[in-house]
Amino acid sequence: MRRLDYVFMMSTQLHVIESGIPMEVVVMKTMHKQGLRVLKIRGILYTCICLSFATGYMLSAYFLKWPSFKTMMIVSIVLVILLALYFIFVAPRYRYAIFKYQYDEHRIFIQKGLFFIKQTHVPLYRIQNVEIEEGWIMRRYHLANILMHTAGGLVSVKLIHKDEAQKLNAFIRQHGMIDESGALHQRLEANTSDE
Repeated sequence: MRRLDYVFMMSTQLHVIESGIPMEVVVMKTMHKQGLRVLKIRGILYTCICLSFATGYMLSAYFLKWPSFKTMMIVSIVLVILLALYFIFVAPRYRYAIFKYQYDEHRIFIQKGLFFIKQTHVPLYRIQNVEIEEGWIMRRYHLANILMHTAGGLVSVKLIHKDEAQKLNAFIRQHGMIDESGALHQRLEANTSDE
């Protein structure tokens, strides 16, 4: 059995190395272009929630005649503006630029993050269950998330086109030997390769 090492890059390339020798460069896939729009819509919703809390806080301060009402109002307005800029413009663009994924016959690679970039590779035979998730905003733009359950937790590929999500789901089910109920069939090859 040959040993493959995978080196992640901040660009859209994944370098595959076998025994210290570079073998190939694989172009990593990114989030769908409409995913950026969905992230911005979520940011607008988060901003509206923050605005409603700030409005409630300012109204209670006004009616209770707190002495520092003007200061609290200015601080609340500045906070809401800063949160709006962050949720609507900064975070979506950065998440869109960082998120990348790729899969082959053995593993799925995912790079994601905001402040800290996390790079994950999951062997296909470790995946126990696969789900396709569509939120009400994502459904409008034909996007979906793939949720992959392993014994160690949950791994997700977010905001990809629905057709690509179904292709990835079928690929995992075929190569990971997952049946229609979602249960993983233990493969003899997987058990012997771990030993």
